[in-house]
Amino acid sequence: MTFNRIAVYGHRGWASSAIFNALVSSGAPIKVLYRPGSDVSSLPSNVAKVEVDVENQEQLIAALQDIDIVISLVGHEGVKRQHGFVKAIPSTNVKLFVPSDLGIRAFDEQGLQVPVNKTKAEVEKAAHDAGIPTTIVVLGCFAESAFSIGIMGIDYPGNRIVFTGDSANQQANICTRNYVAAAYAQIFASTPPAQLQGRIIGLSEFKATGNEVSTALKIKYGKEPEIIIHSIEKVENEVDTCIEKGIPLSLAWWCRKTWGNGKLVKGVGDDIWDVKGYEKATLDELLVEGKLEPYRDLPPQVTQAFYSMFN
Repeated sequence: MTFNRIAVYGHRGWASSAIFNALVSSGAPIKVLYRPGSDVSSLPSNVAKVEVDVENQEQLIAALQDIDIVISLVGHEGVKRQHGFVKAIPSTNVKLFVPSDLGIRAFDEQGLQVPVNKTKAEVEKAAHDAGIPTTIVVLGCFAESAFSIGIMGIDYPGNRIVFTGDSANQQANICTRNYVAAAYAQIFASTPPAQLQGRIIGLSEFKATGNEVSTALKIKYGKEPEIIIHSIEKVENEVDTCIEKGIPLSLAWWCRKTWGNGKLVKGVGDDIWDVKGYEKATLDELLVEGKLEPYRDLPPQVTQAFYSMFN
């Protein structure tokens, strides 16, 4: 087996740490690019580590000379910094750039006005304009966040659910963090970059309608969940208001909209990568049997903001 030489930027986050560990376990040679001052003392000894300021083109170009694939896993605040890679990669031998997405791909005009979606789209366009081969990985929703923190209108601990538009009957595409990590390892560890270039690869562990989630909650708690109804029009207005006033909830409202209008599953596309040999989780296992893993700790004000959206 021939492995790709992979550089990872953004290895410490809730999702990115699991993906990073899966890539390391795959056997592919991994190099971590980390920001000045970051603590990398806990990284495995077999992982190359390079401190680099991605705005410093000389440093970044030097760090990428022996790399086949650059995988960025940065969160919201780091998305804009990926422009550093767009500028540097043409001066290297990198064969593939995988910008950070890890969510629902924006596909409508309103979604592209949501700040983080807009920034992601700008990075992708810049890479395309620079002639850099890219692969985008999209997954819809992480189960751990979709079910437990209220972002998608599901309050698993509180036995509540918001039906937005027709989300009672429309499917949401859902993946656990472990499934996404396994997929990244299978996709990028040894697949020739030429087979990945230009693709938007979707991940789908399972799908569920709002009614199916509601039924699982009822079985779990032995009583009907509290159901709140929001119209698509209300949610669209909330998105616009948040964008206009700079309120950091526009992404959450827009994600609910994509579920309610049936476009969430469509946003994952048709090029679905099925992780071979992986036993997929099911809705009942996660919610009824209580096997849902916790999401990362959020500041209390963020949690309160998400739950205020149930009103």
